[in-house]
Amino acid sequence: MKLLIFIITLTGTVLSSGSFAQEFNYSGAVSMSQAGINTTERDIFSPLSNPAGITGIKSLGVGISYICPYAISKLSNRNITAVVPTGLGHFAIHYGQAGYSLSLLNLFGFSYARTFGNIVSASLSFNGLVHKLNGNESFNGFFATTGIQIFPSDRVTLGILFRNISQSKISYSGRKEDIPVLYAGGILWTPADYIGLNAEIEKDKQFDPVYKFGMFYKPVDFLILRGGIKGSPVELSFGTGYSSAFFSIDAGIAYHSQLGVTSGASLTFSLTKQHRQVKEK
Repeated sequence: MKLLIFIITLTGTVLSSGSFAQEFNYSGAVSMSQAGINTTERDIFSPLSNPAGITGIKSLGVGISYICPYAISKLSNRNITAVVPTGLGHFAIHYGQAGYSLSLLNLFGFSYARTFGNIVSASLSFNGLVHKLNGNESFNGFFATTGIQIFPSDRVTLGILFRNISQSKISYSGRKEDIPVLYAGGILWTPADYIGLNAEIEKDKQFDPVYKFGMFYKPVDFLILRGGIKGSPVELSFGTGYSSAFFSIDAGIAYHSQLGVTSGASLTFSLTKQHRQVKEK
């Protein structure tokens, strides 16, 4: 009984208005294993973070991801994304679930991004929230995300993210709760094709800034190693990824100094081989 009460309490905390941004800021194991850095990511899961990153996708692709926070399956997060590159820009859709039957949060959205002069990628994402409680009551909300990526050189990527700057709310019975306003900025530097260093600062309007540092190393063409640290409280993360001609699989694990271990994995399918995170762009 104590365990059930703990799970319900923790689920309510994670799915509360102050945690929507963190709950759906998971954008695959690549980001997770680098301290959750995602403003400079350019992969199939960018619609869940900085949608400007979908301009790094060169062919039709689909991604599936899963995360289990603190080894509690009732807090798990499941996502699926799809990206379609066209001559008019890149289009993407995404759908995700977090929680379990008594408190289930659904996120769905549509993203558009376009590159201008090979120097700047800009994007806009529209997102809907449906929070189901006790398996029958549903409460809805809506917010928008805009993101930018700038490429001052072949070795440097800058990323900027603004989420819910209109300060939208989700409506519950008799009250409205804030959907968090989130700002983030990051930089990725790849001094060589096989190594990269990145950093990011993330600010939720209601909380102190979170500082993140990560890196990746590619010892061989098909294998990549990643690591990161963020805090406070301090969280260490690491992971690995494997790429073949038409699919890639990534896995990551993070250790929170107070809450314990979080694990995640993601699978990506594409029509052509993607050159990922060696510039991750």
